[in-house]
Amino acid sequence: MVDPKLLYDNIKRSFLTAGSKQIRSLEEEKIYAIELLHRICPGEEWQLVERFLSYFSREIYNKGDILWKQGTQSDSAKLLVTGDLISSLENEAGTTETISIGSVIGESGLVENHNRNSTVHVLEDDTVLYSLSRESWEEIKQKDPKVAHLLYAIVVRYLTLR
Repeated sequence: MVDPKLLYDNIKRSFLTAGSKQIRSLEEEKIYAIELLHRICPGEEWQLVERFLSYFSREIYNKGDILWKQGTQSDSAKLLVTGDLISSLENEAGTTETISIGSVIGESGLVENHNRNSTVHVLEDDTVLYSLSRESWEEIKQKDPKVAHLLYAIVVRYLTLR
């Protein structure tokens, strides 16, 4: 049996090396965001992943910002494109986890309509995330179920890595 931590480490390493890419324009950033999503949706058509990203909005955060607090309502999922984030479990003894570029966070709470499992802090100025709001998620489920499948697949993929 393969140790799931090895798979996770390989995926994490691939995202970290992707983070060194120089982005010169918003169009390049968008293409990079699609590439990042495509990596966690292997085998899916580029156009489908591009359509998925079209439901996201671009957000910029600075060092010290808090994306959300543990226990609050899940109202979005976010794709980390550039910058550094850390997730902390407030009800545990200082448990933290760095969040790698290319990671989608908040996906499970958005899909399952659960409260946030952790608090997420921004560690670097000009951190760029693409955010999928609850309203956009509801629209995708109603109007574009093939695209909705991508987020369900991401949730399942992440569950198998935990």
